[in-house]
Amino acid sequence: MKDTVEIHVSFDDHDSPRGGCTTHLASLFIRVLLEKRSLGVFFKDYPLLVRLNPGIPWKTRGNGAVVLRLKVPLGVEHEVLELAEAVSQEYSALFRDKTSMPGVAALVGGDPAILHRLYKKAVSDVVTLDVALRYASKAGVVFPSPGEARGLIGAVSALGGLLEGEDHTFELIAYRRPEYWGEPRRISGESVRRMALHTQPLTFHNYDFMRRRPLIAPHGSDPVLLGIRGEYPWVLRAALGMLEIDEPLDAWVIFRTNQGTDAHCVYRGISELRPYQSACVRGVVADPPRILRGGHVCFSIAEDDYRHQACVYEPAKPLNLVAARLWRGDEIMLLGTVRPSSGTEPQTINVEKIWVLRVAPKIIYRNPRCPRCGHTMKSAGRGKGFKCPKCGYRLREASKVPVKQPRLLKPGVYASPPGAAGHLLKPLSRMGREKHGFPSMPEHWYSYG
Repeated sequence: MKDTVEIHVSFDDHDSPRGGCTTHLASLFIRVLLEKRSLGVFFKDYPLLVRLNPGIPWKTRGNGAVVLRLKVPLGVEHEVLELAEAVSQEYSALFRDKTSMPGVAALVGGDPAILHRLYKKAVSDVVTLDVALRYASKAGVVFPSPGEARGLIGAVSALGGLLEGEDHTFELIAYRRPEYWGEPRRISGESVRRMALHTQPLTFHNYDFMRRRPLIAPHGSDPVLLGIRGEYPWVLRAALGMLEIDEPLDAWVIFRTNQGTDAHCVYRGISELRPYQSACVRGVVADPPRILRGGHVCFSIAEDDYRHQACVYEPAKPLNLVAARLWRGDEIMLLGTVRPSSGTEPQTINVEKIWVLRVAPKIIYRNPRCPRCGHTMKSAGRGKGFKCPKCGYRLREASKVPVKQPRLLKPGVYASPPGAAGHLLKPLSRMGREKHGFPSMPEHWYSYG
């Protein structure tokens, strides 16, 4: 396309407890661009749903920003940016809350690859405003509206995400008509189950078969009706048609996304871990697991001279049962987020995936058996050996006997179930299905009712 310029527009933090959703805002902006045909806007890529660090405590909901990669005729770019500003401000006014900090960022004619390092940091670590603005200045990012700190950080960071070579999946998000906002979502749970059974493994994290509940519908009064996650757009369109929905759709849009890719799996040494980071760490189990009240399981992972506590919580069951079978000396790798220390607990890795690389022998030490009657002996006191409680026989110089135990745990990869999985966690069904190129753009990636 001659005499055109590329524009990359990013939105973040347009949701709040009062409602709203950044993807919904993006869908409205897409509708405006499609209706204004005179602008001559061409979509270079699917709308991008870029999930950032799930360990950030002040995130709103799924910590996702949306990026639109566009080509427009020269001279039209300013009008496109003005429209982005207008749609953002109107939407923010509708759902404004003291906890939301909306941001809009744009790259006009620049290279988003300059921002890739910032994206990699933002998907797994804490990014401050001054760092984000320094990258923005280097790349030539402009801000159509003033924005606020958190939204600007996310918007700028997301501009550098989902470049060529990065694994990706898709999500079809359907939106409600305004008159239905706040009403119960009328989606047949049984139809969600059938859809998930029929389309897996090309769809994922849409139904929790263990707990028998759908996972496609959010809670609250926001305008999202449902979101279907999967490998390809055509699968998602077919999946939508399998659902029984008893309310009209306002629109649906297919987003390309880093969901389900383990994008936050950044390898770090145990000594390097800091609060709110996401990380993959490798080491050996230093202490046998402790099973806490409620079914939570905690253990220590060690690397060289450093130890760190890691916990798997009961909602991640059966991953907590896997953790309970770990033993001292097992070689493992963990993926999780780092929770800061509290008054009672040290800094802890909240685990969502475990790679068991090697299983160590499990040796426990038991009191010897009585050589006279075969009964298990008891300690006769410190330094006094053992005494048989049945026949009274004594062993003065005996010690505990090592006994090798069978291991129920096998090497492999274990992950949180769909109902407890974060957006970025790669399900086991996606192993070997990674995609590393740009998809071709079909005509049917959106629908407006």
